[in-house]
Amino acid sequence: MVGQRSVADSRVQVATVVSLLMKAVRGHTHQLIAYLRVDGRWQQWSLLAIAFVAAMGLRWALEPHMSHDFTRFLDPWFQHLKTHGASGLADDFANYNVPYLYLLYLGTLTPLHSLAVVKLIALVFDLALAAGVVAIAWHVRRSALIAGLAGIAALLLPEVFLNSAMWGQADSVYTAFIVWMAYFVLTRRDILAWVAFAIAFSVKLQGLFFLPWLLFAFVVQRHRWRAILIAVVVFFLTYLPAMSAGRSLPSLLGIYVNQSNGSYLVRESPNIYQWVPNELFDVVNRGGIFLALGAVAILGLLYLRRKPSVVVPELWLLQVGAAVGVLVPFLLPQMHDRYFYAAGILVAICALITPWYLLPAILLQFTAVLAYSSALFGVAPPIALKYVAILQLGIVASVVWASLARPQQEVSGYWRADEKRAATRR
Repeated sequence: MVGQRSVADSRVQVATVVSLLMKAVRGHTHQLIAYLRVDGRWQQWSLLAIAFVAAMGLRWALEPHMSHDFTRFLDPWFQHLKTHGASGLADDFANYNVPYLYLLYLGTLTPLHSLAVVKLIALVFDLALAAGVVAIAWHVRRSALIAGLAGIAALLLPEVFLNSAMWGQADSVYTAFIVWMAYFVLTRRDILAWVAFAIAFSVKLQGLFFLPWLLFAFVVQRHRWRAILIAVVVFFLTYLPAMSAGRSLPSLLGIYVNQSNGSYLVRESPNIYQWVPNELFDVVNRGGIFLALGAVAILGLLYLRRKPSVVVPELWLLQVGAAVGVLVPFLLPQMHDRYFYAAGILVAICALITPWYLLPAILLQFTAVLAYSSALFGVAPPIALKYVAILQLGIVASVVWASLARPQQEVSGYWRADEKRAATRR
């Protein structure tokens, strides 16, 4: 009798909970429908969904392409790890740093083909990169629609889908962490920003391009010293799996040293060394490193002089990141065609705060596709890179100038006007 009553009471309680949940779902559903009906939002979200499906379909269509880099490097690395397992991480068989090799090793544990693994890694970090863009857009604009649009636009940038879906490169891996670093700088989370930088740098040497930016944020936002210490620890922690497999620390530290021991001034990158004959490599290579270092130091000095007039520096710091991102690979020797990748993303992000950056963002995609022509399509670019470098110089100069002369402390231009119109309608 008592047992039957307790069962009945339990059923009543369950029915009550289910009823409350159903009411909540119906209430939220009505709110969602009401939201989507305002100003044609359901049409806008539907178009965004179509754009996202198109971005994924584009990657699916390009997935079968095998680039020269895949057949010469990535596939042999994958086969080495598939043959030797985790113990293969002890060998010096690849010129990429070990975090990317860990991802390849995880891929060998699946039944997937090596090409599918390489493209899947790129896809995952394309999405992580886009998620970072969404987070920044939401923080800046407080509009879910605009944040979604920004994330999908990032997926549809020509350099992004050509680099990952067609080429199978790893630039989205480190850039995803650079984008999240930008978000953490924007939201003043110093430890997370430095950790994101450490991971980016552990994946690709090109992550180092953004150290001057983070150091400037360290000064402006008064980051804690322990943030840098934690970043150093995180960087060395990425070596632990390889070291546990038997690889020595000097061998791991030598990966980036070996990467910088090239014999060419430039490799299909539209920078100043397109105008210098490679016969001058021994002299110009060393000089170019000091040139870049000096230019960044002067730029940092100018930023410090500009700092007192910027009361709210977070949006300005995004501009500084974009400026450093385009300046460093333009002045450094031994740059490859893909080394403006992260800069292109950051300049596009800056277009969220002021429309002034739209043209530089578009032009960076144009110069990137031209730079990719030889490696991806097997043909010389329709415009010689020594002329493309002139356009790139204009882009670099404009982005650097904007960070000095037009520091943003709030959303400006038509973005602000659009938000005012939306607020009026509401």
